[in-house]
Amino acid sequence: MIVLVGFMGAGKTTVGRLLAERVNLPFIDTDELVEQAAGKTIGTIFREGGEASFRTMEREAVERALQGPDAVVAVGGGAVHDPVTCSLLSWHAVVHLDVSYPEAMRRIGHDAGRPMLHLSDPRALYDDRRQIYARVASHVVDTTSVSPDRVVASIIRATGVGVQGGPAKVTVELGPRSYPILIGENIAPDAPSFVDMPAADRAFLVTHPSLAAHAKPLLDSLVVAGFEVDVLTIDEGESSKNLDVAGRLLQEMADRGAHRSDLVVGFGGGVVCDLAGFIASVYHRGMPVLHVPTTLLAQVDAAIGGKTAVNLPQGKNLIGTIHQPLAVICDVSLLRSLPVEEVRSALAEVVKYGFISDPDLLGVVSEEIDPLLACEPDVLQSVVRRSCAIKARVVAMDETEAGHREILNYGHTFGHAIEHETGTRHGEAISVGMMAAAHLAHDLGMLDAQGVEMHADVLGKAGLPLAREFDTARVLGTLKRDKKHRGGTRFVLLAGIGSPRVGVEATDAQIEDALRKVVP
Repeated sequence: MIVLVGFMGAGKTTVGRLLAERVNLPFIDTDELVEQAAGKTIGTIFREGGEASFRTMEREAVERALQGPDAVVAVGGGAVHDPVTCSLLSWHAVVHLDVSYPEAMRRIGHDAGRPMLHLSDPRALYDDRRQIYARVASHVVDTTSVSPDRVVASIIRATGVGVQGGPAKVTVELGPRSYPILIGENIAPDAPSFVDMPAADRAFLVTHPSLAAHAKPLLDSLVVAGFEVDVLTIDEGESSKNLDVAGRLLQEMADRGAHRSDLVVGFGGGVVCDLAGFIASVYHRGMPVLHVPTTLLAQVDAAIGGKTAVNLPQGKNLIGTIHQPLAVICDVSLLRSLPVEEVRSALAEVVKYGFISDPDLLGVVSEEIDPLLACEPDVLQSVVRRSCAIKARVVAMDETEAGHREILNYGHTFGHAIEHETGTRHGEAISVGMMAAAHLAHDLGMLDAQGVEMHADVLGKAGLPLAREFDTARVLGTLKRDKKHRGGTRFVLLAGIGSPRVGVEATDAQIEDALRKVVP
């Protein structure tokens, strides 16, 4: 399903019809559905029932369209103001047809059939809606001074619609630094054909010795693509994510004559992605990096968003940079070799996305836990794609974690401290951290008891822990060294499922009480 959003005059109907024809899909205009259902024009609906009446009918029309078979769907410019509609869109590939304000006004002129032009200041309406389009869209295509044919070609390239056998694609929209996340089966060996590779002589593949057999098809394809490949290995486990290991890798690269234009490839889990990204960001002040995450945790989280990090003895990820990759290749076939408990642990991050953005995802985890743990490709690709789409959207809104991106840390402030003090597996620590965050939000009057119970229910059905043994005083001390500590520890908490709030403060006594509730 391809959904086109954009301001009046962006060309949704023109482009939508042409795109549908090119990819052999039906075209649906939700404005037309509203008029057909009401037996009236949109202008008449506004005059007789006002905007609220129209928005209700519009929401119903969008829902009908998205529940049907695959199609190209153009939704009205103001549909994104409805939170229910935005939630429905999160399931699909949403393309924002962007248009400059002067060009939009030139195209629509004084169209009497657009009642919102007469109810609001057009410029303010344009600015407001454009911010919302940026939040809901997984792809952005500029239509200003661009022919409909070229716009359609851009949409096909961005979404892969109509391309048989290719991977699913989610784009992290960061202007000229935008990059794709490609999701599919057995796609890692074909990475050079999916990714716009740099014109480089060498590639430095960072991985674990135990992954050598899995990495060989990718390594061979890089050689065929013209790279001389050097393999840099690190031991498995969080203990490798430190400055000494990073320094050794940088020295090995220098010894082998690495240049700024060469490519770093991270082939492994979160530790590999963090280290590969870190050394790529600091060697010669920045080299391109390609991530091929081999764990579910890295595919839905660590490899996406450009955060790189190493640990200090005092805490996790205290040293790091933000350095976006060329692309992320999520080959779900690589997950079949993982121990089931590692897959289960990673589902904590998927559940996190459900709590902060997509409550329907919570139901998928609860109902499809056995297929997920068995790494059945269809359900796994769907969950990975939905998780990646949420993270990509958040990163596009706030790349450097100046504010909104902090919602991705839900459960992590508590969880990282518990992980650091106990050595608990990351996802299990985050699960306990989300329970602690739910208790704290309830104690602060933000989350009702039903919300706390939902945390326990979903995490419990996934087989994730709700409590751990730890020293609350030591965890409190670790919390004070958290990166978000500004005059006090600050948390991401929920004001309802799907409604995160950042920068929430609490007293030491309240924090300690929440911690005690997750100690058995």
